[in-house]
Amino acid sequence: MSNLRFKAAMLISKSVSVGMKALRRQASYLPGKLALKICPDFLSHIGRPKTIVAVTGTNGKTTVSNMITSVLTANGYSVTNNGYGSNIDAGVTSTLIEYSTFTGRPKRDLAVLEVDERSSLRIYPHLKPDYVVCTNIMRDSIKRNANTDFISYIISSALPASAKLILNGDDIICSALGSPENARVYFGVSCMLGGETSDNSAIVKDIAYCPNCGAELKCKYLRYNHIGRVYCPGCGFASPEPDYCVTSVDTASGEMTVSQRGIQYQYRLVNDNIANIYNTAAAIALLDQLGLNAKAIADGLEKTKIVSSRFDREICCGKTVTLQLAKSQNPIACSRAFDYMRKTEGNAKTVILMIDDIHDNTNNTENICWMYDCDYSPFTDPSVSQIVIGGPRCRDHVLRAMLDGVDISKIVTADTVFETVGLADVKNCDSVFILYDLYLVNDAKKVKNMITEKIREVCAQ
Repeated sequence: MSNLRFKAAMLISKSVSVGMKALRRQASYLPGKLALKICPDFLSHIGRPKTIVAVTGTNGKTTVSNMITSVLTANGYSVTNNGYGSNIDAGVTSTLIEYSTFTGRPKRDLAVLEVDERSSLRIYPHLKPDYVVCTNIMRDSIKRNANTDFISYIISSALPASAKLILNGDDIICSALGSPENARVYFGVSCMLGGETSDNSAIVKDIAYCPNCGAELKCKYLRYNHIGRVYCPGCGFASPEPDYCVTSVDTASGEMTVSQRGIQYQYRLVNDNIANIYNTAAAIALLDQLGLNAKAIADGLEKTKIVSSRFDREICCGKTVTLQLAKSQNPIACSRAFDYMRKTEGNAKTVILMIDDIHDNTNNTENICWMYDCDYSPFTDPSVSQIVIGGPRCRDHVLRAMLDGVDISKIVTADTVFETVGLADVKNCDSVFILYDLYLVNDAKKVKNMITEKIREVCAQ
């Protein structure tokens, strides 16, 4: 009966996938949803690519998944990837359906699949990935992901013992994933990039006490949240030594050096945001584990860029206009985006803040407690000359910014994100940052186009 269900599910979902493609519609979710409705254990029956790489983690999984796929593609590999689709079970199923025959045989030998952390239990036991990359484990939406212990438990419970783990060694929550049976390697960043601290008193930190003995952890250094190198003075517990370690970053030349098995290799610096330096290290570690040599990885990274839904930048009439994702309800991701804006060169920055989880507040009022785990202090930097906040939650953002000492005279608000364009002072600034929520990416791109047009009009006067 189960085999008959699978055949029916495969035929129907594949037909839907082909039909949607013919109509030029994204088939990233519906085919998989139908397949799992008809045959709940569909993923156990569909043909498995010879090698499956799963990429998960709180932040950075889309970037790392797409980076890995980009390098592999540049080196001649044909890759099954859900880079433009959903990362839950229905989305992963849709991707496998798209790259399979009507009988369920895989068309490609290699799959790189982004996997939502909470979907691990519905995906890993069926697909049994050969490699699992985890970028980090941090606090996320309190309504969806609760806390890091909960997420770590879900991922570790789902991991097959046969999977090789590529883990962030500078994240002691992430580095503890899996069981003793799992082979593992670690990536990390040893060079000081500015902003590190040995102070362990940060207000927002996801782990402060030793998981072995409960003593307070000490820091060699922290970069943000709990990311850094820590040790326990009580039992000797410490961050694992990375097998793939970024030992230097040269933003002037656009290069980073990575130590692999004691040998130093040079790679292109895809992006100078600390989060993306970690993401690049994760991708390099996985690609090396797959058997690509350093030259092949380096050549592939030369052709790689951060996916535009996460980061985009252009120069318009001498002014820099930057699109930067700042996920709502994800305080660490938002804090990193704010801090990256602060650190970017410029003496007069206009910041457009459009962070409003439209999907979450359609039929109810979303939880805004995440704002109080987020660091708004980068907006106090003298380089920030104006902050334009748009959307239904604009006044909540104003209050939160004021609590971190932001000068209210710098802030203006608009009830909609598009009204921010008319309020933005593009004449007296040298750069514009548009910080937006994931579900507002299309609106953010429209705002960016409107801003660049406004800049051209000002420059033409």
